[in-house]
Amino acid sequence: MKFDTLEYRKALGKFVTGVTIITTCEKDGTPRGFTANSFTSVSLEPPLILICIGDFNEGLELFKNSEYFAVNILNEAQVDISNLFAKPLKNKFEEIEWSNSKFGVPIIKGALAWLECKNFDQKRSGDHLILIGNVKNFHNEGGYPLAYYNGNYISFNNETSLVNAMEKDSKTIIGAIIEKNNSILFFDDSKNNILKLPVIGENGEPSNTTKLVNKYSNIGLKISLDFVYSVYEDKRLDAVCIYYRSKGYETIPKGYKYVKFNDINWEKIKDKALVIMLKRYIEEANQGDFAVYMGNETTGLTQTLK
Repeated sequence: MKFDTLEYRKALGKFVTGVTIITTCEKDGTPRGFTANSFTSVSLEPPLILICIGDFNEGLELFKNSEYFAVNILNEAQVDISNLFAKPLKNKFEEIEWSNSKFGVPIIKGALAWLECKNFDQKRSGDHLILIGNVKNFHNEGGYPLAYYNGNYISFNNETSLVNAMEKDSKTIIGAIIEKNNSILFFDDSKNNILKLPVIGENGEPSNTTKLVNKYSNIGLKISLDFVYSVYEDKRLDAVCIYYRSKGYETIPKGYKYVKFNDINWEKIKDKALVIMLKRYIEEANQGDFAVYMGNETTGLTQTLK
């Protein structure tokens, strides 16, 4: 059976990654850099990370032999910078704001985080060089990351980009998991014996986060959205469902109630996809380590965002 390289690339694209710019300097101080999403942590003791550099990268030998390099983790507003550094152009740094780091490598202004690394080790594997760096200095800022999924840039703070990444242009349902003191807020539909989360778009009406917040503000429920938690295509509903984590408040409207994690009656939640999502949420809340989910109503991938 012939190995289908194109389909293989599509399969790899289903994994959600961040977007980074890897930077260093030539001996004369000229800054160099390229866009990479093949980046991951390796070890905490010692603090090691790795990046993969393709043989096609014109800066391969420079990075292989550099004493120090930096990993600049981009924020959601830096798509143009990602595109710029993905091209084999000269003078890229003339189009952005940057500064020299403690160890003399370029740091991109506005990056969500950056890591200064001493060249620690290299490994050849296939058509790439695995470059391992020992982190000597780092810094992080607040904000949302720029991510890449299914051949598209996505922002976890923008439901439009998430829907586009799912290649879906029909109904979009946006909801909130509102948590307070190990409890989740539900609308208790006692007449139909159903527990529901706050949502908008389930009836096909226009939906976005502003409309969600305004809808419930009108009935006295304050929703303060934090981070997107789950994005999945629900074939049964013919919709993309996007759920955000949200802070809970004391004042709630009539018909709503907080239910302790251990007291949730799962039989009252008729949507199996919601049951799967909420059970995962409770497990992660108990561990204090959340991950973003992307997939369909039953299976998908999670990506921890530190």
